[in-house]
Amino acid sequence: MTVPSPGTVVAWWEHDAITFGVVVMEEKQRVVLVTTDAREERVGASRLVAALASGPAPARTPEGRRDAAARAVAMAESVGRRSASVDVATLWDLTKESGAPIGEATLADLALAEADAPACLATVLALARDGVRFVRKASGWQPRGEDAVREIVVEREQVARRAEEKIAASAALSAAWRGEPFQTTGSAVERRMLAALEALAVYDFETPEKERALATEALQASGARGDRPSEAAFRLLRRTGRFDSDDENLAIVRFGLRTAFTEESLSAAAEAAAAGFDRTGRRDLTDRVILTIDDATTMEVDDALSILDRGNGYLEVGIHIADPCAFMAAGDPVDVDARARGTTYYFPEGKLLMIPPVLSEGAASLVAGAERPALSFLVTVDANGLVASSEIVRSVVRVAARLDYDAVDATLRDGAGAHADVLTSLLAVASRREAVRRAAGAIALRAPETEIRVAADGSMSLSRRDPDTPAQKLVSEAMILAGEVAAVWLDTRRVPAIYRRQSAPDGKLPDADPSQPDAVHIRAVRRQLKRGEAGLHPGAHHALGLAAYAQVTSPLRRYQDLSLHRQIVAVLAGRPPENDAAAMQAILASTERAESEGRRAERAMDRYWTLRWLANATGGTVTGVVVDVVPRPIVVLDETLLEQPVPALVGAATGDRVRLTIERVNPRADLLVLRPE
Repeated sequence: MTVPSPGTVVAWWEHDAITFGVVVMEEKQRVVLVTTDAREERVGASRLVAALASGPAPARTPEGRRDAAARAVAMAESVGRRSASVDVATLWDLTKESGAPIGEATLADLALAEADAPACLATVLALARDGVRFVRKASGWQPRGEDAVREIVVEREQVARRAEEKIAASAALSAAWRGEPFQTTGSAVERRMLAALEALAVYDFETPEKERALATEALQASGARGDRPSEAAFRLLRRTGRFDSDDENLAIVRFGLRTAFTEESLSAAAEAAAAGFDRTGRRDLTDRVILTIDDATTMEVDDALSILDRGNGYLEVGIHIADPCAFMAAGDPVDVDARARGTTYYFPEGKLLMIPPVLSEGAASLVAGAERPALSFLVTVDANGLVASSEIVRSVVRVAARLDYDAVDATLRDGAGAHADVLTSLLAVASRREAVRRAAGAIALRAPETEIRVAADGSMSLSRRDPDTPAQKLVSEAMILAGEVAAVWLDTRRVPAIYRRQSAPDGKLPDADPSQPDAVHIRAVRRQLKRGEAGLHPGAHHALGLAAYAQVTSPLRRYQDLSLHRQIVAVLAGRPPENDAAAMQAILASTERAESEGRRAERAMDRYWTLRWLANATGGTVTGVVVDVVPRPIVVLDETLLEQPVPALVGAATGDRVRLTIERVNPRADLLVLRPE
């Protein structure tokens, strides 16, 4: 439109809204206006939408601007009142059959019985505010069809309802955060908000962006706070009753771990346990002195050892592995559940078994004093530790005694006690076998481990395990020997199987520096070792110093081991292997993921409970060793073996021993702040 003369009251667009003012003058292709708040403003002529009333040009004085502003305000109020009186629904009813755009003057005349500029503007504002029944075109306003109007009305109602539901859900969450009972609204919006909060609490940085944005909005609306958003989301949900404990195991939720067995699985397991096992085709080894060596708390006992002196320096080691195949067949309910789980998960506060306890901790477990089915690896070793012969048989065994590591170490140290002769002979074989593997390049990286346990009452205990003790070496060498024998047996017979391999590192591993703490060497070696892998073709395992290796010693808690047992058992019975290569590949794919996720879940909860342990000592001191300084100092704490960055250790050197103050701990936020003393 052309620039109106000075003194004209006009309307123009300002940030998607209509505002009013009085023209002062035209200046440099812009219009100088006095606004409703008595300010002068310059706008482009193209932004003007209506010239509404003429009048005297405002004086460029404070009084003149006030007078002009009063005129603009009066016009805005007048247009607003007239716009509010426009009945857009009736106007639409009158014009919806027109089929063509209608001019603003015609619509104003129909709506207000006037067609002057203020009436036209008032009508246009009413149509724009309605936004439903008319759509603006170049030549006027086009009435929408009835179906289109109905759809828009429904959509707007839904938007309004969702907005109300969001306000109500936010209020409920805010009340819960303040400590009031959570009163759920039950709305779809609330369910989405709670789901988004749970995703943030469980997946943290891996939360999808859409859910993260909604969860963040919910946290802001509720006032929930924390050291990190995921912690705030957890604590808010805790107050709504979504989680039962401040120490909720979120790893179970994150990885979708099964916490209960199916009814079919439990029933089938109970029936199998009650029926017992078939002794047909099994070798009776109940006359041998067979021992189990486990932690005192172990319930699923899946390996036992015996030894016979065959003369001339030859010793026959019996590695007797629990045989759950005696109670479960491929494809039965117990097997289906076990395969879906893939492995047993061990957490400080408890475990999630792969096989129902009536079997894994009962009928199939190598319980002392009871006859049990086993798959026995009978391996004769010569005086140099080399395998002279081996045999795998299905057997019946009876464990003479259940021992724990500390008791075995005490017996070996003293050279006396129950079964001292058996244990001494087993240790002799273990030492020979270790020497053979070391000569083949095996890596003796025996890092200490800690285990934190949480009792039912929430109390915690921390224990340390030294893997270099005689008892630990005795057991580990026997298990490695069984894995080597199994791999050779399976490969020789071309039985589809899962093998464990590890390539050699690219360069020479660092030598241990006697002047440095062991933790420094252990970290340096671990960082250089290649990651192990699994596949259907045998290959060298560098760290073990073996040409081939297969895991077969934990069929009660690893499905891959169980599947190899099935392969061996079928061939021993003169049948084709239970699974062909494609089936074994499928088992490998599903169980490898389960084992990988299991390790991640276990590490996450081990760290959480270790931080809980340290939280009890907040303000106290801990000691540790600096194991790396690039890109920032990393310390391994002595008591817990926790590996933790400590940026405040400026100038620290690798190998330094340090004393640190526990300044702050928040396990749920994975926060540990340590400061040098």
